[in-house]
Amino acid sequence: MAYRRKDDDDDELSFSNEPIDCCVSIVDMVGSTRITANIRDSHKITKYYSIFINNMSVIGKKFGALISKFAGDSLVLYFPQTSNKSDKCAFKNVIECGITMLAAFNFINSKMSEEGLPSVGYRISSDYGRNDIARLHRSNTFDLFGSTVNICTEINRIATPNSMVIGDNLYQIIKTFPSFLEDYLYKVAGEHSIGDLKRAYPIYSIASKYAQLRQDQLMKYATESINTLRGNVSLIRNSSHSGNILLVDDDSDILLTYKSFLEAEGYNVDTFSDPESALKHFAQTDSSYYDLVLLDIRMPRLNGLQLFYRMKSIEMDTKVIFVSALEAADELLSMLPGIKFDKHIIKKPIGREPFLERINTMISEPLR
Repeated sequence: MAYRRKDDDDDELSFSNEPIDCCVSIVDMVGSTRITANIRDSHKITKYYSIFINNMSVIGKKFGALISKFAGDSLVLYFPQTSNKSDKCAFKNVIECGITMLAAFNFINSKMSEEGLPSVGYRISSDYGRNDIARLHRSNTFDLFGSTVNICTEINRIATPNSMVIGDNLYQIIKTFPSFLEDYLYKVAGEHSIGDLKRAYPIYSIASKYAQLRQDQLMKYATESINTLRGNVSLIRNSSHSGNILLVDDDSDILLTYKSFLEAEGYNVDTFSDPESALKHFAQTDSSYYDLVLLDIRMPRLNGLQLFYRMKSIEMDTKVIFVSALEAADELLSMLPGIKFDKHIIKKPIGREPFLERINTMISEPLR
């Protein structure tokens, strides 16, 4: 990509000769200035911002986003692959990135609590449009300019805390993909006036269906309990059992092998090769049913990292072990603070005895 310099070679900023049409997302902390004003320890203030920004950055990069800049208490990302408007997967990544960031709420705030810090809330906005990319020469980084970033900044204020909104440009694209919106809950969230346009620009909220599914199931369960119904006619399962394990891996041979190990040890095991089906099942199941969840890291559609955040958003106390190859395990250690190799990760391949030893140890460990 070529960059045009101004007449003065010492200029810090130069713009690309080729503007890019793509999606932009802004993740903005809510009330951080007020919150940090009450934190006297400067080290804790930097910890407060770093926990949030680092986790958001990790998630964004996993979905193919590039970090444009950190603007105070907000993060600006863009998705180059969405320059191809027919690439459904690329646009899916934009939405899934935001949904996963929201799902990380409980995880991030558990880290805040461990550091003695107040909880953080945040809003996410995304839209599609023309962007000018500039290179900052002294730092060798890139920045975005143009109306798309400006609109994302404006519509971010329309989002309620811990929610995501998208602009009409993005909405008009994703609704052209068959069944794209079936996986989400969306509605008109408001309007925004852009410059001299006579018509207002529609803004939509978008959220995961699984969170609502979980609430619906809990309400159904409570209603049945109040009415003293006998038998379990809902999808929620009896939580009085112990030794229940959920195993998710897209490799059918791995599923069969690990399932046989665990069942021979006396565990009840539910297996899924499709991560989306596993998440739906988990959302429909009583939160105390599973003693442990085993996740492969690299899977299609929803990877292990996404599932981790989603499941933690449903039930924070869920115990999770990642099962994957060494290179993926090393990557995971750099992404999730608090994840320990000898506790939360099982490296493939692994023999029956060390596998069961790790499982037994994790299940017997009391919740913190």
